[in-house]
Formats: sequence, structure tokens, C-alpha cells
Amino acid sequence: MPTSSSRPQMIKADPADGYQVWPYRAEAVSPDGDRNNGGIDLLAEPHRIDEIHEATKENGLRYVLEALNSQDSPFMSLGCLSGEDGHYFSYVEFTLRDHAQAANEKAVMAVHDRWQSWIEEKDAEFPGLAQALNERSAWEYREFSFRGSDPQYLIAAFHREQDQESHGKVVEWFERFVLEADHSS
Repeated sequence: MPTSSSRPQMIKADPADGYQVWPYRAEAVSPDGDRNNGGIDLLAEPHRIDEIHEATKENGLRYVLEALNSQDSPFMSLGCLSGEDGHYFSYVEFTLRDHAQAANEKAVMAVHDRWQSWIEEKDAEFPGLAQALNERSAWEYREFSFRGSDPQYLIAAFHREQDQESHGKVVEWFERFVLEADHSS
């Protein structure tokens, strides 16, 4: 089992690398056909998941958003994106629902530590899983303002695979982590 020092680390991104205040506004369809739906609060309006065109059952993102926003989850989703550039890729942005925890850098980093511990536990049952998932995913975090509140952190989990079907299998492990891991600490 890898030591925590040999595990992939979650990178702290520059807040200027993304939107600064959530919910962000929807934008018109870009010349390349991309569409930004804006920030949709799936805790308050779960039925609006159908408006998020990136979140499909085929690519697994719909299930991830449902898991992040489920009643027992400590998280809420903020946004996602999926596309192709020779590979199938996505990211999901989420935050801890509890503002004090979401504003605590150590608590936010602990989410990634739990992910690493969880996939290492699963690796005992599925040898090679942790390495495969770490090769196909990366995490970063950055500051933002939730509805104009004091700064807190969001986490972005990036996933990349050869095709949409394989991507869905990778993302399914992230969904299982959200649903199965002990997030009480």
C-alpha cells in the first residue's frame, strides 16, 4: 500500500482559474457549441438535473451529481463539464455543505486523503485499482465565494479515459466513494 507521501496530492489552484462567486451565470452557446448552464442548486431543486446536458447516465456524471446532492451526503455539487479531445474527459466541482468545514483548508484536503485511503482499501479487493484510478483522475481545490459568503473552498475532480463507456466506469468509483466512504471526520 502506498504511503501518504507517495500518493498523488491535491493541487491548490489559483482562484482566478475559475469563477469566483457561485452561483455563476448561464452563458449563451459559444461558437464551438459549448453551453454553460450556470450554477444550478441541486439541493434546492433536484429536478433541474435534467438541464445539465453534460451529466448523462452514459458518462456517469448524472449518478455522481445525484450522489453528491443526496440527503446523507456532506457535499453539494457546483458544476461539471464533459467533452472529448481525443479522449473523453470531465470534471465535477463540489464543496462541503458545512461552511465552517468548507472554509477549513485541512478539512477540504482531508476529503482527498479519504479518497486515497478508500481506493487503497478497494485495491486489496481489485488489485491495480488505485493506480488505475490515480492515472485517470486528478484533484485540485481553490477558493471561491458561495452566494457572496466569506471565502471557502471547492474541489474539482477531473477524470479522463479513452471513451465515454470507459469514462463511466472510472466515474462510477468516484460515485461509490461519495456514497460508501465514511465522511464523518
